[in-house]
Amino acid sequence: MSRESGDTRAQSSGHVHQWVISAVSVVLLLLSGVIAIVAGAFDVERVDFGGLHRVSYDEAYRAAGIRPGDFMGTLDADGAREALSELPWVRTAEIGRHWPRTVEIDIVERVPAALALIAPDSWVLVDSEGRVLTTALASPPSLPRLSGISAAPAPGRYLAPEAGALLDVLDTADGQPGFAVAAVWRDRRGDVRARISRQPDGAVFEAALGDDSAIGAKTAAIAAVVSDLAPSGAILDVSVPHLPVVRAEDR
Repeated sequence: MSRESGDTRAQSSGHVHQWVISAVSVVLLLLSGVIAIVAGAFDVERVDFGGLHRVSYDEAYRAAGIRPGDFMGTLDADGAREALSELPWVRTAEIGRHWPRTVEIDIVERVPAALALIAPDSWVLVDSEGRVLTTALASPPSLPRLSGISAAPAPGRYLAPEAGALLDVLDTADGQPGFAVAAVWRDRRGDVRARISRQPDGAVFEAALGDDSAIGAKTAAIAAVVSDLAPSGAILDVSVPHLPVVRAEDR
C-alpha cells in the first residue's frame, strides 16, 4: 500500500469521525431543546386557593411558597402543607396538582369556639382545641368566655392544658338541650364553674362542675334539671353528676 493511499484513508476516516461528532452534537442540542420545552410545559402557571375566609390570599400564597415557574413534578407539597398549618386560622391544607400547570390548594379554616383572656379585659378568639386565632380584639363577639386560667399565648399557639376541661364543657354542652354556656372558668380551688343561660327563656344560672372528671356526664346532668330550676341566685352543683343539687350561693 502506498503512503498516498494510506493518507487518503486516514483523511476519510477523520472526516467520518468529525461528521459523527457533529451529528451527535446536533442531536444532543435538539434533545436539550426538547427537554427544555417539555420542562417548561409543566412549570407552575397558576396557584389557586379554595376555602379562604379569614386567611387572606396573600397570607396563604406567601406561606405555601409555591411560585409560577416551579416545576410541577418536584413541588414540596409536604413543606407547603406544614407551612400553611402554621397560620393561626388554618386547620388543614390539601395540595393538588392539576396538570399540566395549575396547583390547587384547599384550605379548611378553624372555627372560633370561645374567647380567652390574653391580658386583663383583653380577649382573643380560640377554637375548640384551644388554638389562639387572633390578637386582642377591640370588640369581642358574643361567644363563651374562658377565664381563671393562664393568659392566652400568641396566635397560632395553644392555651395551657388547664384550659382543656373548660373547652370540654363547651364541646359536650353543645349537644345538650335546654341551655347554652355563656362562660366557663376555674374558681380559687381550681374547680370548674359555668354560667349558663336556659333556653328559651334566657334565665341565667351558675353551675359548679367540680374537678375535671366526667365532664360529659355533668353537662348531661345540667340538661336534665335546668328546666325545673327557679331563678334564685343559688348554684346548681353537678360535681356528682348522678346527684345534682341546688345549694346556697358561695360566700
